[in-house]
Amino acid sequence: MSESAKPTPPAAAQPRPIWRERLARVWSTAQFLIAVVLTGGFAVYLFLFPHGIGGHVEDPPRPKAVEAAQAVGSRMIEIQKGSSLEKKLETTTIRQAQITTPVLTVTGTVAASLRPGGNGGPNVWQFNSPEVLTAFTDWQKAVADVAFSESQLKSVKELDQTRVTAQRKVVDQLERLVQSGTESIKSLNEQKTLLVQYEIQGKKEVYEAETALRTAHRQEAALAGQLQQSGLEPSMLTSATADVDIIVADVPETFLARVKVGQECQAHFLGVFDQSFAGTVSSILPVLSRDRRTLRLLFVIHDPQDLLRPGMFAEIGVGTDSRNALLAPADGILHVGHADYAMVEGGQEGSWRIAEVQVGEPHGGQVEILSGLANGERVIGKGAILLKPVLVRSLQIEEADSATPRLSHAEPR
Repeated sequence: MSESAKPTPPAAAQPRPIWRERLARVWSTAQFLIAVVLTGGFAVYLFLFPHGIGGHVEDPPRPKAVEAAQAVGSRMIEIQKGSSLEKKLETTTIRQAQITTPVLTVTGTVAASLRPGGNGGPNVWQFNSPEVLTAFTDWQKAVADVAFSESQLKSVKELDQTRVTAQRKVVDQLERLVQSGTESIKSLNEQKTLLVQYEIQGKKEVYEAETALRTAHRQEAALAGQLQQSGLEPSMLTSATADVDIIVADVPETFLARVKVGQECQAHFLGVFDQSFAGTVSSILPVLSRDRRTLRLLFVIHDPQDLLRPGMFAEIGVGTDSRNALLAPADGILHVGHADYAMVEGGQEGSWRIAEVQVGEPHGGQVEILSGLANGERVIGKGAILLKPVLVRSLQIEEADSATPRLSHAEPR
């Protein structure tokens, strides 16, 4: 092959000038700085003028919406006529009805049962705890001690009276004999001294007998108090018959006004729940529980079939006597704090008065009103719960008025 036919080698690449590389680096740095400055300036602009250069034009104030129900004073609310809220409310008239439902329902237990004695023997009390049995036995002994001390005191007084009377007759007879000269003065003085001794001895014996009687009475009273603490009245234990059981129940102090001695009651026991037992409130014990703030009621339940046993639990409806009662819808009673309230129709249209009421036990969909409402008044029933916030605001107005000091006419204003 000829030399002219050989391929020519490629030319070597030319190096890039240094000044161009430096210029590119400067231009990139400049672009970055320009972007940072523009971004910072825009952020400062937004900070200084958040709503633009011309500022923000506020929207015109909207008219305040009229509330459908509002508190217009102390224990007074007003409901807008024709509002959707008013259409959701139902009103009713308070009526009087004759009912036999209990005024209070409590839980009790059989504390004592008088069971017939075997083989014609005397009836025997059975109690719900050994401690009560011990207290009852000790109390029976204390009662016997009182009777014995009374008989002893009577005998000591009779003996003292007989002894002193006889000695006085002896002294009177000797005085007549001394006057007649048939007896010496020495014998008379001896008998007078004996009379004084008899009188002193008699007073001492009477005092000791009276002290023993007072001690026996104190012991009997202390043991009777122990029985009362256990929930039993001693007088009931001495007068009950063989078909009687004594039921004990605790009643909160706040409900004590609803019960009284002699009220009828109906008891249902868990062991024989298919039967109801009639009875009465026998007594209200004077002992108040300091921890639970309750008072104990004693019920006498008649159990002629002898089905009940000490310790059995019962649900007792107190006050089942037939009576006239005011009934109000249960939905219309609102509980706020520690009280119950109902809304009674006021004198003007749409005006309602808040009345504090005391309620008893429920009666179907209604509840017994013990105080606070009168026959014939109209109240809000179903839907009253929707007015509870307004009721609370009205009660707060009353609290604020009572807390604000009133200025007298003599004080400067």
